[in-house]
Amino acid sequence: MQFDLFHSIGRIDSLKPVPEDRAVFRAFLEQCRLGEDLGYPTMWVAESHFSSEVQKTNARPVIPNYQGEVGLNADSCQLAQLVFSQTKKIGYGTAIHNIVGGNGGPIASADRIRSLAFYNSLNSEPRKLHIGVAAGRFPYINAPFGIVPRNDVEQMLWPQYQRLIFIEALEIFLRLIRGESLSSADVKSWMIDRSFFKSDDEFLSAMKKVGGSEGGVIYAPRWSFEKLKLIPNLDEQEFKGWMNFVLGSHDPLARDHGLKFADLDVFNLSFTPPNELAKVHDEMFIRYRELGRQWHRSRLPRTVLVFIDKSAKAAQDMASRCFDTYIEAMRGTVVLPPKEELMKRALIGDPSMVRDQLHPDDPRAFHIDDRLMLWFEFNQIDHEGINNQMRLFAEDVMPYVASN
Repeated sequence: MQFDLFHSIGRIDSLKPVPEDRAVFRAFLEQCRLGEDLGYPTMWVAESHFSSEVQKTNARPVIPNYQGEVGLNADSCQLAQLVFSQTKKIGYGTAIHNIVGGNGGPIASADRIRSLAFYNSLNSEPRKLHIGVAAGRFPYINAPFGIVPRNDVEQMLWPQYQRLIFIEALEIFLRLIRGESLSSADVKSWMIDRSFFKSDDEFLSAMKKVGGSEGGVIYAPRWSFEKLKLIPNLDEQEFKGWMNFVLGSHDPLARDHGLKFADLDVFNLSFTPPNELAKVHDEMFIRYRELGRQWHRSRLPRTVLVFIDKSAKAAQDMASRCFDTYIEAMRGTVVLPPKEELMKRALIGDPSMVRDQLHPDDPRAFHIDDRLMLWFEFNQIDHEGINNQMRLFAEDVMPYVASN
């Protein structure tokens, strides 16, 4: 079992005293250094763009009850260099890097990530880079970059368009990263056909509204560009072994298309039920075998919330408070499972209890080959307390689980 770290780099204003943004980053960097000392191999970081507090004042607030900034890291590439400057060996992962809008689109994203990889290659021992990519947290992050319906057809087919916008961006991003000379004319053309709808009736109704045919409608690409190639030169063989790509989507179409250009890992979120995770692994084993590739459970890194204390009651109370904060922040935004169900999917208790929860026989259904991104600072601002949890897990849980 592999134990990485995950950090949201958020600011929670409902918890007092409210830390300054600089304090949030200083605490994050301290946890990077501590994590390295404790033997955690990778720090995964969340990425966001633009103030969620200001967005709440607009006509369509996406998280109206969240107090603070859901994420402060707006530049994963610069943050990587800062982490590397203050550590010696810890790896770095993006969870996730927005390749659709927030960073300027797939070309700008590929340019920046490839530059990060090139600079990393100049080191005698390049750091491990895990580049997780997706379409971004919220639509308002992508909208300023033109990721909005451009006409009535796109407005009526926007869910299907959003799906293909990410797939188009994924192809452009991966092919440029690999060093190809590429123009938009080289990118796959798509049809929005029956496969993009749940039923025949839904498809036929949509086609009638947009004036489509029985075969569907042609997807109008989002990016148009002449042939270009990224610089400086970096042969793909130079970063194999220390840079890989992680797909922040379970869309089988995005996965299968992306696999044409890179050997992708896949992300998972904290609250996915164990039976659904098992289905994902089963599907991946089959699909990767068909492609002549190997799937391993560690290729699906999953965030796991951790609340650990020498006192089981203190850990339980801490988890309960954090989930109350989270549920209130998400009220009216997403449909969440009951609090009790959410807590059953986290690691909560004293070290002995947490070790038992990681056992395959526990209902949480962890596996010895899993790769877990441990999320210690979920809705917490007591940074010394977070550091203590990291130490306790590393010293009293990791050695025992690793020896199973």
